[in-house]
Order: sequence, then structure tokens, then C-alpha cells
Amino acid sequence: MIPKFIFPRRVNAFSILLALLVLPVFAQAEEHQASADAKNVLIFFIDDLRPELGCYGVDSIQSPSIDTLASEGVLFERAYCQQALCAPSRISMMTGQYPDHTGIVDLFTPLRKVNKTAMTLPQYFQQRGYVTASFGKVYHHLRDDKTSWSEIPEPPSEKYADPETLAAIARRVKDAKTQKLDVDQTRLAANGPPTECFVTEDEGYRDGIVAKQAIASLRKNKDKPFFMCVGFAKPHLPFAAPKRYWDLYERDQFRVPSRQRPEGSPDLAFTIWGELRGYHGVPQQGELSDEMTRELMHGYAASVSFADAQVGKVMAELDRLKLRDDTIVVLWGDHGYKLGDYGLWCKHTNFELDAQVPLIISAPGHTRDQRSKALVEIVDLFPTVASMTGGEVPKSCDGKSLQPLLQNPNQSFKPFALTQYPRGSTMGYSLRNDRYRYTEWIQAGTKRVVARELYDHQDTSTPDRNLAASAEQSKRISRLAEQLNAARRIETTRVKMKK
Repeated sequence: MIPKFIFPRRVNAFSILLALLVLPVFAQAEEHQASADAKNVLIFFIDDLRPELGCYGVDSIQSPSIDTLASEGVLFERAYCQQALCAPSRISMMTGQYPDHTGIVDLFTPLRKVNKTAMTLPQYFQQRGYVTASFGKVYHHLRDDKTSWSEIPEPPSEKYADPETLAAIARRVKDAKTQKLDVDQTRLAANGPPTECFVTEDEGYRDGIVAKQAIASLRKNKDKPFFMCVGFAKPHLPFAAPKRYWDLYERDQFRVPSRQRPEGSPDLAFTIWGELRGYHGVPQQGELSDEMTRELMHGYAASVSFADAQVGKVMAELDRLKLRDDTIVVLWGDHGYKLGDYGLWCKHTNFELDAQVPLIISAPGHTRDQRSKALVEIVDLFPTVASMTGGEVPKSCDGKSLQPLLQNPNQSFKPFALTQYPRGSTMGYSLRNDRYRYTEWIQAGTKRVVARELYDHQDTSTPDRNLAASAEQSKRISRLAEQLNAARRIETTRVKMKK
């Protein structure tokens, strides 16, 4: 509230000047007070995390810290990312916009290279007087949007801890340079193995250091409103973690999934999982052996537990500093992941396994230890934290606030969630409703639908048949096509598809 000034009947120029000088001071003081009373925001970004955790009903994965967080808030059973790829998914979350609106659907384009004016979460909270801090892998491009961060220390870059692994990589790189191999071949030589089990403290790996940086920032900024993003790289490849996390599991507990692809699915639906094949010792063609499959599944589980422990450290410090009652905590995965399912690995598709992500929101004064079956999207996070901290939701946001679900998790929210993935000049748009996943592959130039997919997810996340060609499903496909056509952003896209 701006203070009222009582002017004398004879107002001279000096009085007017004095009032004009004093008014901003009072306004700034009140704005600072409002910021000081605002809720803090802490967001955990977990890379490549499947919604397979203890709190999601998977007892074979040990995730006590994330399970505890879920008991303190609302767990979303059906949350979906907008693209199963790190860079566009994270940019979509940070802007609250679908990839067609951000203009980014590839791994190599930073946000500000193509979109100079988009409002982002750190920019939004910085303008509201918050300390904005980024630790670890938040944006895929670590320095993206850097002017919007108060703190953004350089994370450690080394992915391995074992000196023997590092020495072997150094030898291969040296040999590649001696042979004058091209850039791609030299980069391939710099890759290490897909797994590493090494006896070391958590800080021997990057995520342990990231947790330590975040804890130091909490201590420094405990008396200020803060917006903090903490990005843990695990369980992203390589599956490298301290040995004690590997020791939580036995190799023979992991069952090799079916490699059978869904009957009738188009080639566009699949990938050759080149990301994994880039690691040293992984076959360049064909399927993996059962032995290597179990090793990778073991390494993935160990990496999940390692990341979980880092979440626990940061949350323990939040509690110790008595900040929990003043902080909204969000944990999400940037996309799903395949661990040999359908004979595939990594992400890069529109399948349910790639699109579905874990999402937990724990907020003071809201529902605790509840689950929601509502269909929600990651673009909903920006409007959620904006509205819950007393701010206005920017008109640029495509999502809508999840706050009603934090008060009543059982209500319906959206009729469907959208995901997309490009294949050259063709974009696959996928709609997930209560039971089905429907996908259209659309050519950029002609906008012609070149392939369709329809999967029934009533009982499984890995259906074995594409129902799109079934005459029995023709009416359903027609309705879903109408919904997708009305919802997709292809008509207003910023995206420039490859010819």
C-alpha cells in the first residue's frame, strides 16, 4: 500500500519533488516485505527417472528419501512430460510452454538461441525479488538463461571416479588424436563404459558435489526468499555410483523384459538407441545379451538410489534450518526411460515408458500423503508454483495450476496429456487420455498423417499391439484424431522441421 501524503494548500515545486522521491522508497520497502513473506520454492530435477520407486509401488527399488517426500505431499500417478529428450523437456518445464511454442525439439539448441523473450521460472522469481539458484543439471545447457540466476556454480564435469576408467579414456583419446580421427570419432573415444561400481564417498561423483553446493546455498540464503533448482544427473548414463548403492541390489533380482515389439507398430515409433551404443563396450548393432541387460538394470537401480540419497541430504538440511514449513518442494523426472523394454533402451520415443514421469509436490498447508490419478503435464508446474507463491501466472504459460489437486487430489483435471517427438521432417504427436495413447506422425510440409498408433493401457505400460488398424477402433480413432487436431500446436509452431 502506497502511503498517503498530505500536501499543504500551497504546494510548491520542492514539496512535489520531495514526494516523488519518497514514494518509490516506500513502494520498494513494501515490495521487499512481500517478498520476505513469500514461500520458497525448491525443485529437484532427476534425469531419466522412471516412475518406478517405492512410493510408486515398486518395492524392488530402494528410494527412502523420495518415498518420505511423497508422504509429505501429493504423488501424481499419471504425469507426462512434453518431449522425451532432456533439452526440450526441461525448457518446456521452465517456460510452461509446449515444445512447439518454445521452438526447441532437439538436444543441441539452448533456449535463448531461438527465444530471447520467453519468460522462464528463474526470470519470473528473480523479478519478484527471490534469490534464484541453480545447481547441477537444470537446463540441459548448463549456462542457459544465466542472467536469471543469482547463483549458478560450475558443476563438476567428470562422469567417472575410478582412476583406471579415467586412464583408459585418456589413452583412447590420445590414440584418436595421434591417428587424426575426426571430431565424432574422437568424441566416441572419450566415452567410457556404461556402468561403474567404485568404492568412494558420494562426493566422488558429481551428484554428491551438487548436493553439497545446494546445502551451502540453503545455509547462506535461509533468511531470504529463494527459488532453487537442484538437478541430479543420475540415473542418466553412465550408470556410475558408489559401490554401497550397488550393494543394495543383487544382480539376479533383475528380470530381462520382453524384447517383442508391439504388433503393427510403424518404424517411426522406434529408435536404434544410439545414446547407449555410444558407450565403450556396447555392441553397435543388435540386441544386448541377458548378462549385459541385467548389469545395466543393476546399474540403473544403483544410480536411482544414489540420486535418492542426495535428495535426502538436501531435504534434511531444509528441515534442520527449519525452512520446511516455508518451502514448496517439487520433485520430477524430465522423461521416462526404457531398460530393454521392447528390446529398446533410453528414451527418444512417444511410448508410455518415455512420456510418463514421476511427479511429487509437497507444499505447506496442502494435502499430505495422498495420490492423484489425474492426468497432468509438466507444463503445469510453472503456473503451479507461480500461483502458490502469490504471483500472477504469465499469459505465455500453456499449462494450468495444479493447486486444486493439491487441495483435492481426487478431482478430474485434464481430459488428456500431450507428448511429441520428431523424426526428421515428421513430428509424432501423442495424446494420452484415461485409457489410451493415440499418436499421429505428421509430415511438416504437407501436414499429412503418415502413420498412426493406438495402445490400450488399461492393464499395462507395455501393450503388445498397435490397435490403429483395427476396424473395431475406427470410431475411437476418429474422436481421438479430432481431439489431437484441436489440441496440437503445429499450426502456431515455432519449430522448424528438418527437410
